Order: sequence, then C-alpha cells, then structure tokens
Amino acid sequence: MAVGWTATVRPEAATWFGMRGPECPLAQCLGPIACPGCGLVRSTSSALQGNFSESFTMHPGGIGIAILLPATFAVHFDILRHGREYPGHRRLRRIGYALTSACIVLGWLIRFSF
Repeated sequence: MAVGWTATVRPEAATWFGMRGPECPLAQCLGPIACPGCGLVRSTSSALQGNFSESFTMHPGGIGIAILLPATFAVHFDILRHGREYPGHRRLRRIGYALTSACIVLGWLIRFSF
C-alpha cells in the first residue's frame, strides 16, 4: 500500500520517485485490445491516494482492490500473530480471491460500456 501512496499517477503511466514502471508485455501483444488488468495498478494507486474519479477512468476495479487491501493485510497479520492458519483464514482468503477476480472482470466489462 505504501508504494501506491507514494506513486505519481497519470492515466498514461505511473512513476515512483521519477522512475517509470515496466511496460506490460501482454498489452504490447494485444495492441488496441485492453486486457482485463490493464490500468489496474495505476487505478488502485490513484484510489489509495483518494483520487476516485481518476481511478475509475483508469480501471473501475481499482477502487474495489484498494478497499480489499487493508482486509488482506489484516488476515495475513492475524495468521502471523497466531503462528498458523485456521480454517476461517482460508475461507476469508477464498472470499478475497473471488472479490478480487470480480473487481477485475467487472471493471473490465464496465470499461466496454463507456
């Protein structure tokens, strides 16, 4: 989350301390067709900084991912605190995986409607 808060985010790219992140090889292969995760990192970073309208334009699922991040850290911290993983932790992780997948796919589908 700290990386998301410290990034300089623009619709065309995100930079961290003046350095641009790597180019997506899948985007270069697909060309004008956007993959489901295209813009998701920039969108999540923008949502973490409180720029929700900008985040939505980059990828609508980024707002959902930003909301899920603290819950993810809480579950993993609880596993570390107990020193083992309980069935409830596994259940929460499966729910988190499903919600993350839903954010990515629904965000991708919403992009086609605009």
